[in-house]
Amino acid sequence: MNKGHFPTDLTPSRIVLGTGSFGSNIPRDVAFEVMDAYLEAGGNVLDTAHIYSSWEPNGEGASERTVGAWLRSRGVRDRIILGTKGGHPALSSMDRARCTLEDLRRDLDESLERLQVERIDIYWLHRDHPGLPAATIIDNLAELQRSNRIGCFGASNWVPARIEAANAYAQKAGLNGFVANQPGWSLAAHATDFTQTLPMLYVDVAIQEWHTRTALPLFAYSSQAGGYFGEENVRWAGSGFAGHPPRGAGCDAPVNRARLQRAMTLAGKKGCTANQIALAWLLRQPFLVFPIVGTRSPEHVRESLDAIRVELDSGELRWVDLGVQEGVEE
Repeated sequence: MNKGHFPTDLTPSRIVLGTGSFGSNIPRDVAFEVMDAYLEAGGNVLDTAHIYSSWEPNGEGASERTVGAWLRSRGVRDRIILGTKGGHPALSSMDRARCTLEDLRRDLDESLERLQVERIDIYWLHRDHPGLPAATIIDNLAELQRSNRIGCFGASNWVPARIEAANAYAQKAGLNGFVANQPGWSLAAHATDFTQTLPMLYVDVAIQEWHTRTALPLFAYSSQAGGYFGEENVRWAGSGFAGHPPRGAGCDAPVNRARLQRAMTLAGKKGCTANQIALAWLLRQPFLVFPIVGTRSPEHVRESLDAIRVELDSGELRWVDLGVQEGVEE
Protein backbone atom coordinates (compact mmCIF):
# COMPACT_ATOMS: atom_id res chain seq x y z
CA MET A 1 0.00 0.00 0.00
CA ASN A 2 1.65 3.22 -1.14
CA LYS A 3 0.49 6.07 1.03
CA GLY A 4 2.99 8.55 -0.34
CA HIS A 5 4.84 10.93 1.98
CA PHE A 6 4.29 14.29 3.57
CA PRO A 7 4.97 16.70 0.69
CA THR A 8 7.48 18.98 2.44
CA ASP A 9 10.81 18.59 4.22
CA LEU A 10 8.92 18.26 7.52
CA THR A 11 8.66 14.86 9.18
CA PRO A 12 5.54 14.99 11.36
CA SER A 13 4.81 12.28 13.91
CA ARG A 14 1.72 10.28 12.98
CA ILE A 15 -0.16 11.36 16.11
CA VAL A 16 -0.70 15.11 16.51
CA LEU A 17 -1.46 16.80 19.84
CA GLY A 18 -4.45 19.14 19.75
CA THR A 19 -4.26 22.03 22.20
CA GLY A 20 -7.66 23.69 21.78
CA SER A 21 -8.53 23.76 25.51
CA PHE A 22 -5.04 24.48 26.83
CA GLY A 23 -5.04 27.49 29.11
CA SER A 24 -8.83 27.53 29.40
CA ASN A 25 -10.63 24.28 30.32
CA ILE A 26 -7.24 22.64 30.78
CA PRO A 27 -5.09 24.68 33.21
CA ARG A 28 -1.63 25.71 32.09
CA ASP A 29 0.24 23.42 34.49
CA VAL A 30 -1.77 20.39 33.32
CA ALA A 31 -1.26 21.38 29.69
CA PHE A 32 2.49 21.57 30.29
CA GLU A 33 2.47 18.03 31.73
CA VAL A 34 0.57 16.74 28.68
CA MET A 35 2.97 18.42 26.23
CA ASP A 36 5.94 17.09 28.20
CA ALA A 37 4.56 13.56 27.99
CA TYR A 38 3.76 13.91 24.29
CA LEU A 39 7.28 15.06 23.43
CA GLU A 40 8.88 12.36 25.59
CA ALA A 41 6.75 9.68 23.88
CA GLY A 42 7.97 10.73 20.43
CA GLY A 43 5.34 13.21 19.28
CA ASN A 44 6.44 16.38 17.51
CA VAL A 45 3.36 18.21 16.11
CA LEU A 46 1.29 20.71 18.08
CA ASP A 47 -1.99 21.95 16.62
CA THR A 48 -3.60 25.19 17.78
CA ALA A 49 -5.55 28.09 16.27
CA HIS A 50 -6.00 31.84 16.50
CA ILE A 51 -9.68 31.36 17.44
CA TYR A 52 -9.03 28.86 20.29
CA SER A 53 -10.70 29.17 22.93
CA SER A 54 -12.62 32.37 22.22
CA TRP A 55 -15.89 30.72 23.23
CA GLU A 56 -14.65 30.28 26.82
CA PRO A 57 -14.60 33.05 29.46
CA ASN A 58 -11.20 34.76 29.20
CA GLY A 59 -10.25 32.10 26.67
CA GLU A 60 -9.32 34.21 23.65
CA GLY A 61 -5.76 33.34 22.63
CA ALA A 62 -5.30 31.06 25.66
CA SER A 63 -4.27 28.01 23.64
CA GLU A 64 -1.60 29.82 21.62
CA ARG A 65 -0.25 31.60 24.69
CA THR A 66 -0.01 28.33 26.61
CA VAL A 67 1.77 26.56 23.75
CA GLY A 68 4.12 29.51 23.35
CA ALA A 69 4.94 29.61 27.05
CA TRP A 70 5.69 25.87 27.05
CA LEU A 71 7.92 26.11 23.96
CA ARG A 72 9.93 28.89 25.57
CA SER A 73 10.14 27.34 29.04
CA ARG A 74 11.28 23.98 27.67
CA GLY A 75 13.56 25.38 24.95
CA VAL A 76 12.24 22.87 22.39
CA ARG A 77 11.10 25.04 19.49
CA ASP A 78 13.51 23.24 17.15
CA ARG A 79 11.99 19.85 18.06
CA ILE A 80 8.37 20.83 17.37
CA ILE A 81 6.41 21.18 14.13
CA LEU A 82 4.12 24.04 15.08
CA GLY A 83 0.78 24.47 13.40
CA THR A 84 -1.81 27.16 13.95
CA LYS A 85 -4.86 28.32 12.03
CA GLY A 86 -6.10 31.71 10.87
CA GLY A 87 -8.87 33.10 8.71
CA HIS A 88 -11.73 32.03 11.01
CA PRO A 89 -14.76 34.35 11.10
CA ALA A 90 -15.38 36.16 14.36
CA LEU A 91 -17.82 34.16 16.48
CA SER A 92 -20.10 37.20 16.60
CA SER A 93 -20.27 37.38 12.79
CA MET A 94 -19.85 33.91 11.36
CA ASP A 95 -21.33 35.08 8.06
CA ARG A 96 -18.28 37.27 7.33
CA ALA A 97 -15.52 35.15 5.84
CA ARG A 98 -11.94 36.27 6.57
CA CYS A 99 -9.26 35.13 4.12
CA THR A 100 -8.26 38.47 2.64
CA LEU A 101 -4.58 39.33 2.89
CA GLU A 102 -5.38 41.95 5.54
CA ASP A 103 -7.34 39.39 7.60
CA LEU A 104 -4.62 36.77 7.40
CA ARG A 105 -1.84 39.22 8.24
CA ARG A 106 -3.74 40.39 11.30
CA ASP A 107 -4.36 36.84 12.53
CA LEU A 108 -0.79 35.77 11.83
CA ASP A 109 0.68 38.79 13.62
CA GLU A 110 -1.36 38.00 16.73
CA SER A 111 -0.58 34.28 16.58
CA LEU A 112 3.16 34.85 16.29
CA GLU A 113 3.07 37.22 19.26
CA ARG A 114 1.08 34.83 21.41
CA LEU A 115 3.23 31.84 20.46
CA GLN A 116 6.46 33.84 20.95
CA VAL A 117 7.88 32.53 17.67
CA GLU A 118 8.97 34.06 14.38
CA ARG A 119 7.55 31.42 12.06
CA ILE A 120 4.70 28.92 11.84
CA ASP A 121 5.63 25.57 10.29
CA ILE A 122 2.13 24.65 9.03
CA TYR A 123 -0.35 27.49 8.66
CA TRP A 124 -3.94 26.32 8.26
CA LEU A 125 -6.82 28.33 6.85
CA HIS A 126 -9.46 27.52 9.43
CA ARG A 127 -12.38 28.26 7.11
CA ASP A 128 -12.81 28.95 3.40
CA HIS A 129 -13.76 32.34 1.98
CA PRO A 130 -16.14 31.32 -0.84
CA GLY A 131 -16.45 34.90 -2.09
CA LEU A 132 -12.75 34.98 -2.98
CA PRO A 133 -11.35 33.05 -5.95
CA ALA A 134 -9.16 30.17 -4.85
CA ALA A 135 -6.35 31.80 -6.85
CA THR A 136 -6.56 34.94 -4.74
CA ILE A 137 -6.28 32.96 -1.53
CA ILE A 138 -3.21 31.13 -2.82
CA ASP A 139 -1.69 34.48 -3.78
CA ASN A 140 -2.36 35.74 -0.24
CA LEU A 141 -0.65 32.71 1.29
CA ALA A 142 2.27 33.07 -1.12
CA GLU A 143 2.73 36.63 0.16
CA LEU A 144 2.91 35.35 3.73
CA GLN A 145 5.44 32.72 2.66
CA ARG A 146 7.61 35.36 1.04
CA SER A 147 7.79 37.13 4.39
CA ASN A 148 9.21 33.84 5.82
CA ARG A 149 6.65 33.90 8.61
CA ILE A 150 4.94 30.70 7.51
CA GLY A 151 6.33 27.52 6.03
CA CYS A 152 3.81 25.29 4.26
CA PHE A 153 0.05 25.67 4.56
CA GLY A 154 -3.09 23.55 4.72
CA ALA A 155 -6.86 23.85 4.55
CA SER A 156 -9.30 23.10 7.36
CA ASN A 157 -13.06 22.73 6.82
CA TRP A 158 -12.67 23.31 3.07
CA VAL A 159 -14.55 21.16 0.58
CA PRO A 160 -12.31 19.13 -1.75
CA ALA A 161 -13.41 21.01 -4.88
CA ARG A 162 -12.03 24.26 -3.48
CA ILE A 163 -8.75 22.65 -2.41
CA GLU A 164 -8.41 21.12 -5.85
CA ALA A 165 -9.05 24.47 -7.55
CA ALA A 166 -6.51 26.20 -5.31
CA ASN A 167 -3.84 23.60 -5.94
CA ALA A 168 -4.46 23.58 -9.68
CA TYR A 169 -3.90 27.34 -9.76
CA ALA A 170 -0.79 27.04 -7.57
CA GLN A 171 0.75 24.47 -9.89
CA LYS A 172 0.00 26.58 -12.97
CA ALA A 173 1.39 29.73 -11.34
CA GLY A 174 4.51 28.06 -9.98
CA LEU A 175 3.41 28.60 -6.38
CA ASN A 176 3.00 26.29 -3.42
CA GLY A 177 -0.42 24.79 -2.79
CA PHE A 178 -2.13 23.21 0.18
CA VAL A 179 -0.04 20.32 1.52
CA ALA A 180 -2.79 18.78 3.67
CA ASN A 181 -6.46 18.90 4.60
CA GLN A 182 -7.84 19.08 8.15
CA PRO A 183 -11.46 17.94 8.47
CA GLY A 184 -13.12 16.01 11.27
CA TRP A 185 -12.90 12.23 11.07
CA SER A 186 -13.08 9.27 13.39
CA LEU A 187 -14.26 5.67 13.36
CA ALA A 188 -17.49 6.95 14.91
CA ALA A 189 -19.60 8.87 12.40
CA HIS A 190 -21.14 12.06 13.77
CA ALA A 191 -24.78 11.48 14.59
CA THR A 192 -25.86 15.05 15.26
CA ASP A 193 -26.20 18.02 12.94
CA PHE A 194 -24.06 21.02 13.79
CA THR A 195 -25.69 24.44 13.62
CA GLN A 196 -24.58 27.01 11.11
CA THR A 197 -23.05 29.10 13.90
CA LEU A 198 -19.95 26.91 13.78
CA PRO A 199 -19.93 24.92 10.52
CA MET A 200 -17.44 22.08 10.47
CA LEU A 201 -16.60 19.55 7.79
CA TYR A 202 -16.61 15.82 8.52
CA VAL A 203 -15.26 13.14 6.22
CA ASP A 204 -17.76 11.08 4.25
CA VAL A 205 -17.22 8.35 1.66
CA ALA A 206 -16.78 10.87 -1.16
CA ILE A 207 -14.04 12.72 0.74
CA GLN A 208 -12.32 9.42 1.57
CA GLU A 209 -12.34 8.51 -2.12
CA TRP A 210 -10.98 11.95 -3.04
CA HIS A 211 -8.08 11.59 -0.60
CA THR A 212 -7.36 8.09 -1.87
CA ARG A 213 -7.23 9.42 -5.43
CA THR A 214 -5.17 12.53 -4.71
CA ALA A 215 -3.01 11.09 -1.86
CA LEU A 216 -3.32 14.47 -0.10
CA PRO A 217 -2.47 13.92 3.60
CA LEU A 218 -5.32 14.36 6.07
CA PHE A 219 -5.04 15.68 9.63
CA ALA A 220 -8.14 14.41 11.43
CA TYR A 221 -9.61 16.52 14.21
CA SER A 222 -12.15 14.89 16.56
CA SER A 223 -10.25 11.67 15.87
CA GLN A 224 -11.30 10.15 19.22
CA ALA A 225 -14.96 11.17 18.82
CA GLY A 226 -15.04 12.95 22.16
CA GLY A 227 -13.95 9.88 24.09
CA TYR A 228 -16.47 7.53 22.45
CA PHE A 229 -13.96 4.65 22.39
CA GLY A 230 -12.47 5.50 25.78
CA GLU A 231 -12.40 3.54 29.03
CA GLU A 232 -15.61 5.03 30.44
CA ASN A 233 -17.70 3.98 27.44
CA VAL A 234 -16.04 0.58 27.32
CA ARG A 235 -16.99 0.09 30.97
CA TRP A 236 -20.69 0.76 30.37
CA ALA A 237 -21.18 -0.46 26.80
CA GLY A 238 -22.17 -3.97 27.91
CA SER A 239 -25.14 -2.62 29.85
CA GLY A 240 -26.28 -0.42 26.98
CA PHE A 241 -25.12 2.65 28.96
CA ALA A 242 -28.08 2.22 31.33
CA GLY A 243 -28.07 5.31 33.54
CA HIS A 244 -24.71 6.40 32.13
CA PRO A 245 -24.94 8.70 29.10
CA PRO A 246 -21.99 7.86 26.83
CA ARG A 247 -19.08 10.19 26.36
CA GLY A 248 -18.98 11.62 22.86
CA ALA A 249 -22.75 11.86 22.91
CA GLY A 250 -22.75 13.68 19.57
CA CYS A 251 -21.62 10.38 18.04
CA ASP A 252 -24.00 8.11 19.90
CA ALA A 253 -26.08 6.08 17.45
CA PRO A 254 -26.71 2.37 16.87
CA VAL A 255 -24.12 2.23 14.06
CA ASN A 256 -21.45 3.64 16.37
CA ARG A 257 -22.41 1.43 19.32
CA ALA A 258 -21.81 -1.53 17.01
CA ARG A 259 -18.43 -0.09 16.00
CA LEU A 260 -17.53 0.35 19.66
CA GLN A 261 -18.37 -3.30 20.35
CA ARG A 262 -16.25 -4.44 17.41
CA ALA A 263 -13.37 -2.19 18.52
CA MET A 264 -13.60 -3.75 21.98
CA THR A 265 -13.50 -7.24 20.46
CA LEU A 266 -10.45 -6.46 18.35
CA ALA A 267 -8.75 -4.76 21.30
CA GLY A 268 -9.19 -7.92 23.36
CA LYS A 269 -7.57 -10.00 20.62
CA LYS A 270 -4.66 -7.61 20.10
CA GLY A 271 -3.96 -6.70 23.71
CA CYS A 272 -4.64 -2.98 23.27
CA THR A 273 -7.47 -0.53 23.99
CA ALA A 274 -10.59 0.20 21.96
CA ASN A 275 -9.38 3.78 21.59
CA GLN A 276 -6.11 2.51 20.09
CA ILE A 277 -8.14 0.43 17.62
CA ALA A 278 -10.09 3.56 16.61
CA LEU A 279 -6.86 5.51 16.07
CA ALA A 280 -5.21 2.59 14.26
CA TRP A 281 -8.20 2.50 11.90
CA LEU A 282 -7.33 6.05 10.84
CA LEU A 283 -3.60 5.35 10.67
CA ARG A 284 -4.08 2.33 8.36
CA GLN A 285 -6.09 4.12 5.66
CA PRO A 286 -4.71 4.00 2.07
CA PHE A 287 -3.49 7.61 2.34
CA LEU A 288 -1.60 9.42 5.08
CA VAL A 289 -3.79 10.28 8.05
CA PHE A 290 -2.49 12.13 11.09
CA PRO A 291 -5.06 11.82 13.93
CA ILE A 292 -5.21 14.87 16.18
CA VAL A 293 -5.78 13.85 19.79
CA GLY A 294 -6.83 16.09 22.64
CA THR A 295 -6.50 15.17 26.30
CA ARG A 296 -5.74 16.46 29.79
CA SER A 297 -4.03 13.20 30.77
CA PRO A 298 -0.34 12.39 30.23
CA GLU A 299 -1.26 8.69 30.44
CA HIS A 300 -3.84 9.10 27.69
CA VAL A 301 -1.41 10.90 25.41
CA ARG A 302 1.07 8.04 25.81
CA GLU A 303 -1.68 5.50 25.10
CA SER A 304 -2.63 7.41 21.96
CA LEU A 305 0.92 7.42 20.58
CA ASP A 306 1.13 3.67 21.20
CA ALA A 307 -1.70 3.22 18.67
CA ILE A 308 1.00 3.55 16.00
CA ARG A 309 2.11 0.03 16.90
CA VAL A 310 -1.34 -1.54 16.39
CA GLU A 311 -1.59 -3.36 13.06
CA LEU A 312 -4.94 -3.83 11.30
CA ASP A 313 -5.20 -5.75 8.05
CA SER A 314 -7.67 -4.88 5.31
CA GLY A 315 -10.25 -7.34 6.61
CA GLU A 316 -10.06 -5.94 10.13
CA LEU A 317 -10.32 -2.38 8.81
CA ARG A 318 -13.49 -3.27 6.97
CA TRP A 319 -14.96 -5.32 9.79
CA VAL A 320 -14.50 -2.77 12.58
CA ASP A 321 -16.05 -0.08 10.36
CA LEU A 322 -18.83 -1.91 8.53
CA GLY A 323 -19.22 -5.23 10.29
CA VAL A 324 -18.27 -6.96 7.05
CA GLN A 325 -15.36 -9.33 6.55
CA GLU A 326 -14.61 -11.54 3.56
CA GLY A 327 -17.98 -10.74 2.05
CA VAL A 328 -19.97 -11.93 5.09
CA GLU A 329 -21.93 -9.51 7.26
CA GLU A 330 -22.28 -9.90 11.01
